[in-house]
Formats: sequence, C-alpha cells, structure tokens
Amino acid sequence: MIRCPQIAVLFLVLLAHHITVEASACKALNEVASKTGVFIPGNNAGRVVIGKGRLQFYSAPSYECKMQGVFVIEDQTVDAYTEYKGFTSVVYLGSKKLSPVLGWVRSDRLRPNGLGIALSQK
Repeated sequence: MIRCPQIAVLFLVLLAHHITVEASACKALNEVASKTGVFIPGNNAGRVVIGKGRLQFYSAPSYECKMQGVFVIEDQTVDAYTEYKGFTSVVYLGSKKLSPVLGWVRSDRLRPNGLGIALSQK
C-alpha cells in the first residue's frame, strides 16, 4: 500500500515534465513557423471563418499545441499574418477579452474576405 502514493507522485512529476516539454516544443515551433512561413501582405490579411463548428486556436502550427477553450466560429473575421504547413497565424480582435487573441488555426477553414489591415505596398 505504501507504493501507491509513490507511484502517483512519480506519475504527476512525469506528467508535469511532459507538459513543460510540450509547451517548450510548441514555443520553438511557433518561432520557426513565424520566421519561415509564407508572409501574408497586410492589404490581403482579412479572412472569414468558414465551415461548421468551432475553429480551434493553437499556440503553434501543430495539433499538439491546442489552446484550451480558445476558438472562433463560422462567419467571424480574423487577420492573417503567416501560412505554414496547413495552418495560418491569425489575430482575432472580436474577443470578449480586452486583448487580441493571437494563435494558429487550420488554413482550410479560412477564406480571404478582400479586406486588409494595411494599404497595398507598390
């Protein structure tokens, strides 16, 4: 019976380590993707969410980097910055929170809306 609490503590320590490693990997991936992804010009940054259901936000372009409870829904608009391996880095300004929500979403759930956040650079 004494071993069970020790195993439980060991499990919690290993779980905490895994979460820390995963968060670190997501941060590193976000940095790489932001630097090497395809830049979206500001005059073409506007996107509208398409498809049914919630569009999940991720802290990096990987399904392993899910931002719990952070999502947008169909017909909401976001501004896009970078595309990388099927994901798009976006900012959502319509949040009930005071600050913008930054993250990555699936690119196939976005459609350009013809709007931008800057004038065309010619």
